[in-house]
Amino acid sequence: MSSASTDSLLKSVGCNMAEKVRHELFPEECLAELSKRVLQDFKALILVNAAIKAHRSLLHPEMLLKCLIDSDADLNVIGSLLLKTQDRRFSKVIEYCRESRKSLTQPLRVLALAARIGQSAFDPAFASFGIKIAELPECDKKKITSSERLLRGNVFFQNRVLFGSNWRADIISCIQLGFENPSEIKKRLRCSYETAHRVFSDYSLFEKASARAR
Repeated sequence: MSSASTDSLLKSVGCNMAEKVRHELFPEECLAELSKRVLQDFKALILVNAAIKAHRSLLHPEMLLKCLIDSDADLNVIGSLLLKTQDRRFSKVIEYCRESRKSLTQPLRVLALAARIGQSAFDPAFASFGIKIAELPECDKKKITSSERLLRGNVFFQNRVLFGSNWRADIISCIQLGFENPSEIKKRLRCSYETAHRVFSDYSLFEKASARAR
């Protein structure tokens, strides 16, 4: 994951970047990795904040929580960004970030400069997680991928539009990416085997019925 460029990760969460995406990475995994970088990259912080707000309905809160538990993501950054969405679906993730956050990553001094000299207020969401930075400016809408364009070639977002941002959508994405059995899917997604097996069986039944109908 650390080998992925910041631009590639930003594109995977809905930003207009020229870089190619890592198609095997879920957007939540990309967000977890970005959290470790954005306090040192002013442009990336503004972009990821805008992308999360624009495409928050396509993020899977339970998948994100699993990613955070198993990673070294900056929980203060994740909690702050999710708090700014004002989306109740992320309440459990925000609570986890508050309870489990580790030592603070120091942001670039420029992120706090406008607030320190009185040109801007401190961002309340970040301040609640102990990060003192100026309120983030609005992002140019052209830098955020439209919902229609985001779906092109992105199996994760396609299935979440069809089935909702849930385990069923993500399990089907894994099947379409070539995972051959529920055990592989369980290991990749960190979901329960029962859930993986049920959806895998449903999808197999659908494929058989579709084949016979041709």
